[in-house]
Amino acid sequence: MAFGYRARMLRDLQYPEDARKALTSLCGGLAYDAAIAVAGVALSNIPPPQDAPDFTVPFRCGGLEQDQAVRREAPILLSRFSLISMISRFEVHAQNLLLQRRVLEHLKSPQKRMDGPSFWRILTQVQSESRSGPLRMCDGLVVAQPSAALKEKIEWLDGLYRVRNCLAHRVGQVQMIDVKPFGVPLDKTKDTDTLKAVWLRPLILVDGKEVQLPYTNTTGTAAQGTVHFETYVREWKIGEQIDVKPLDCQAIAMSLSVLGQQLQADFEGEMNTLLGISAPNRAAPRSDHH
Repeated sequence: MAFGYRARMLRDLQYPEDARKALTSLCGGLAYDAAIAVAGVALSNIPPPQDAPDFTVPFRCGGLEQDQAVRREAPILLSRFSLISMISRFEVHAQNLLLQRRVLEHLKSPQKRMDGPSFWRILTQVQSESRSGPLRMCDGLVVAQPSAALKEKIEWLDGLYRVRNCLAHRVGQVQMIDVKPFGVPLDKTKDTDTLKAVWLRPLILVDGKEVQLPYTNTTGTAAQGTVHFETYVREWKIGEQIDVKPLDCQAIAMSLSVLGQQLQADFEGEMNTLLGISAPNRAAPRSDHH
């Protein structure tokens, strides 16, 4: 069975094409996850059929009351699922890049071929290393020496990863484990500690003033609009309920895409050095945040 798995997984690694394809897949997947949150808004406007339980499936655990509650809370429920999926998707992406790095380190050249036993050993190593979580993978494993730009963006992942864990394991009810600083024993947690998440969100300016979307120009004269990104911070105390809205999910997906692009730039820089490849500097991802 292990041999069959190796046979399915093993093929020649194409560097940097495979890494860039993985980034394209990540960004597309994040956009898909963000769309799930938007679908929650649409579902909230669809009443149960004929004000009766929805028997799309032949038998039900609940009834009309549950159907109405789900539709009413759909924007929050699907936003929760959207965020969980986005962080999980990014974690898988980081593991994919780590696998590519370990293969390239073993081969020392993108032209050499990998044998089955060596690949299985590397795959085992990567799956063990990836248990340390996406932060450690981005800072020290996928990239051994992160740039200042990457370190800044990894901080977004720290809070979002904590939020994901709270949503997935505690239904969004913040507990001591969620606010505990890294490396601090649980019994040293203070009631003033908070769960903090940081991401980028678009800031829409019209003639230099912030406006909300949808925007209608009522001045009767031409106006100039610009879009910037600003750092947005959310905090929750112990006992509070995490609430993530569909609009938040769009900004989080954009932020993780920017992080993914920066991770790619740092990854390629280190791999080019390892392989002795001279490559033009790729433009760093722009976020224009302040």
